[in-house]
Amino acid sequence: MKKYSKNIPDGTSDIIFDKTLYIYKAVNGFRKIYEELGYREIITPTIEYYDVFDFKCQPIEQEMMYKFSDNNGRLLVLRPDGTTPVSRIVSTKLKEEEMPVKIFYNQNIFRINTHYSGRKNEQMQSGIEIIGIDGLKADILYIETALQILKSTGLNFKLEIGHVGFYKAIVDSLNLSDNDKETIRLYIESKNTNEIKLKDTKTQVEKIYDTISLIPQLFGSYEVIDRARRIAGNNEKALDALDYLYMLYNIFDKAGYSENIIIDLGIVHEIDYYTGCVISGYVESIGENVLAGGRYNNLISNFGIDLPATGFAVNVNLIAKAFENAGIVCETPKTDEIIHYSENNYCEVIEYIKNNKEKKIEISCFDNISDTRAYAEKNGIDKIVTI
Repeated sequence: MKKYSKNIPDGTSDIIFDKTLYIYKAVNGFRKIYEELGYREIITPTIEYYDVFDFKCQPIEQEMMYKFSDNNGRLLVLRPDGTTPVSRIVSTKLKEEEMPVKIFYNQNIFRINTHYSGRKNEQMQSGIEIIGIDGLKADILYIETALQILKSTGLNFKLEIGHVGFYKAIVDSLNLSDNDKETIRLYIESKNTNEIKLKDTKTQVEKIYDTISLIPQLFGSYEVIDRARRIAGNNEKALDALDYLYMLYNIFDKAGYSENIIIDLGIVHEIDYYTGCVISGYVESIGENVLAGGRYNNLISNFGIDLPATGFAVNVNLIAKAFENAGIVCETPKTDEIIHYSENNYCEVIEYIKNNKEKKIEISCFDNISDTRAYAEKNGIDKIVTI
């Protein structure tokens, strides 16, 4: 027997029977919301050229991509995210479209995660992109879409909103190398400021630490903005970001989302990729974000056309896990009848099913009526129709 013939690769999983229903409960609910809000669906290839993802601010490290070659030796990857292929499509097939273009997708992505991370290497991702428009109303729309997606799960949820402009302005005002900036970002992203170590004088390190150690604590409601203003001082870029974030928060607070929205100025993931407002969504019983996104105005320019954009992606597998954790029942509809028949009467079987469309009807695979009865009893089918 071949060594791995009964195994699956690390980071993947078989999704069987009723558990597939959790996936489709999420995806079908999301699709309904996307379509109602005017998004249109795209499906991109599972395989892309590596060049599509090879640019300066790409948030996915090349070590995380599944890579292989085609017949001509060109480097290919399994699709590692949904946003970048959308940018490729917009710059080629959709560049003559009237802007903005509102897109949604539901498809698998593939990333090589470390064994200790606990994250799947293959996951179903659902997401939206709003291409070709900047400004407040576009940000309102993508945040509203995210809120509706989280609300559609029926689970308790929170959506954190932040603005990378605040963090960038604060860090850029400090005398730091690019390596030190990235070190700080990683610590802040993990809410861990105690371990920050920089190659600098003690006085400079202490001064920097006093500033940046406060950023992960900027988490809550309105009062967070006031605390952040004191840290920003006279930094105009940081203050502008706070004013914009306050305006957004106020809009959604008045719209009735005060229990669901939290300001978090410590959202600093992929800081060179995002350019404005960023979000991170959570649902009960899942210890990591299930939704993430934000404004990324510089991405599409890598494909030769300069367009602003914003959007988010949802980890559908984590939503399905949350459904299961919450004890939500997802079952296929119960079979009403099973037909036991003679092969000569198959046309009558088809006619019977056609005339009873309101019922869920199975066709027996057994030659012996006793076997059909046993199958019906085992599967809770109350009625056997004999033809």
